[in-house]
Amino acid sequence: MPAIDLARLKTQAARLADNFSNHMAFLSELHAMLDFYTNRTMRASQVARRLSLPTYHTPAPVLRQIERELAPVAERLPGKGVLLAVELWKDGSLESRLLAARLIGMIPPADATTLLARLPDWLAQTTDKEIRQALLTDSLARIRREIPEAFFLLLEEWLKSPRAAWQIWGMQALIPLLNDPGFQNLPAVLRILRPAVQAAGPTTQLELQACLVALERVSLTETTVFLRGLLSDHPPSMLLRTLRRVLPAFSPRLQTAMRDMLRSIHE
Repeated sequence: MPAIDLARLKTQAARLADNFSNHMAFLSELHAMLDFYTNRTMRASQVARRLSLPTYHTPAPVLRQIERELAPVAERLPGKGVLLAVELWKDGSLESRLLAARLIGMIPPADATTLLARLPDWLAQTTDKEIRQALLTDSLARIRREIPEAFFLLLEEWLKSPRAAWQIWGMQALIPLLNDPGFQNLPAVLRILRPAVQAAGPTTQLELQACLVALERVSLTETTVFLRGLLSDHPPSMLLRTLRRVLPAFSPRLQTAMRDMLRSIHE
């Protein structure tokens, strides 16, 4: 891999962005650019971790520069961005799918509706942690920030689904919102989260734990009230077992409150 010359990288990324409306030319230029920056020194053990998708092992600064060039064009030409995101996903490399996921988050939410509807299918198609994280964070960034009502509607569908995978995606997608210092609408989160918590079991335990820890950071009091309400409403035995397992992740104050709640159920 050649050393990264910033001026040359900017020129290459700008030339790539010039093909935003010509998907075939864009993909051809993209592959040439990624091949130019391929890290051919990766050890076999490192390569083995990415057997799920072909990859150029592109350095992060290269992808970041491409994304910087694409963002203003996606804002100006959202319809072309939607079509390009679909083609990038079909292309099937790690880098093209990461770009597809991040491109969704660059498109104005009103224009990205069809792409957001594809997220469950795309999530189901990948086992790569980096791509899944990009789909659940970067793809949803603008709708989460600009149209929170639509964001909650989307996640509500996932969280009330009987499919554990959808519940997991919903809880994972909530974490960036809960970690946002400016976040204030906790009642809306608790409302849509309730079905997934009631259905919690071993499959969703880790995501439930992460969600509840994040909730506690936002408001210990409201999280305690939320859990007390769930446990006072004939909780399933699986939920009780799951909450006991995740108990050590909570603060001492919430642990004490939870133990009292769980103890009272058997008294």
